[in-house]
Amino acid sequence: MLIQIIQYIKGYIKIRLVGYSPERFINLCSYHDILLWNIENAGDDYEMYITIKGFRKLKPILKKTKTKVVILDKCGLPFFLHKYRKRKMFFIGIVLCAAMLYVMSLFIWDIHIEGNYTQTSDVILDYLSAQKVYHGISKKKVDCQEVESMIRAQFNDIIWASAEIRGTRLLIHVRENTDTDVVDTVQEQGDDTVTDLIADKDGLITKMITRAGTPQVKVGDVVKEGDLLVLGRVDVLGDDATVVNYQFRSADADIYAKTVYEYSDEFPLAYTDKNYSGEHKFQVGLQILQKQIRLFQPKIPYPSYDIVTDEYPLKIGENFYLPLTLQISTVKDYTPVEKTYTQEEADAIAQQHLSEFLEKLRKKGVQIVENNVKIGIDGDFCKAAGKLLIEEKIGARTPTEMLTIPEPEERTEEE
Repeated sequence: MLIQIIQYIKGYIKIRLVGYSPERFINLCSYHDILLWNIENAGDDYEMYITIKGFRKLKPILKKTKTKVVILDKCGLPFFLHKYRKRKMFFIGIVLCAAMLYVMSLFIWDIHIEGNYTQTSDVILDYLSAQKVYHGISKKKVDCQEVESMIRAQFNDIIWASAEIRGTRLLIHVRENTDTDVVDTVQEQGDDTVTDLIADKDGLITKMITRAGTPQVKVGDVVKEGDLLVLGRVDVLGDDATVVNYQFRSADADIYAKTVYEYSDEFPLAYTDKNYSGEHKFQVGLQILQKQIRLFQPKIPYPSYDIVTDEYPLKIGENFYLPLTLQISTVKDYTPVEKTYTQEEADAIAQQHLSEFLEKLRKKGVQIVENNVKIGIDGDFCKAAGKLLIEEKIGARTPTEMLTIPEPEERTEEE
């Protein structure tokens, strides 16, 4: 590919060799370092490509071999420029286009976020925009490390973030806390703040691994919300089993418990179905940053319709995005029809809602132990309600009470 680009920039010629000594001609060209390629037999003659510089050296070789060459085609940038040398506005347009592309390459036109599940891309983009990181910002004003720190500080469930600039794109990769780790409820705490672990919900302790601190509960204990699980203070005992000192370190433990979750869901049995006629119209628009421009917008004759819009960001290559987005909207005509779910259909929909909810819990590392949700029809509604017994990681942080050992009182001579 690189060789073809170089050949195009330098220019080359397609020639036909006519004569009785084509082999000698080719050998002499090789001897004088004249490059020939794509040599093909064309009846009694030969066709091939040669560089402009090589073509200018052919005269003595043609004379020696008593052959002739016929120019079939001229290819490459030099011939293109010579052909349009009188069209000044054309070349001015090329220069302006190149300058425009260079200027646009200095800005961020696309902010792409990957790895987010609980936090939507729109929420993160709105936050970044409030922090003056937006589409159209100059690359010089973007500090990737600062962007990473802002995201981690703003969203507690994002435990890792990485930002990098590629072309005109700001790529942000995040990793969310899907393992339901201990929630930090201590606000604005420093690195030296010592914390305890307390229960953030009621449950039955099923598994407990303590890495730092003093456990206050054990497997099989029933805890209430707010109960102390692991103390961040360790008592140092003397020979007489009395406390002589305290050691403080933030409690660190993995505590799992069986908890009960109340589930409820309902939806009406009556609904409006859409009977599409198959007729549709198209609308074409252009989005420049946040501004919408309608290029083609015919009048819509349908009383009821849906609009489905497909967006096509304009880009050069993979990472050179332009601040232009082509929007093609399809307006579909339909007739609303009032319908009512049958009991089987309503049960299937309610079961699907429940399955989707359980799947979200599983993605967060929650184990479903028992499912006691009942689905039924109540008047004009389908209702699903019940309790889910789940096993999950529990715990929240709270500051440790800092205690000091009282100084021993001085004894008198009589004592």
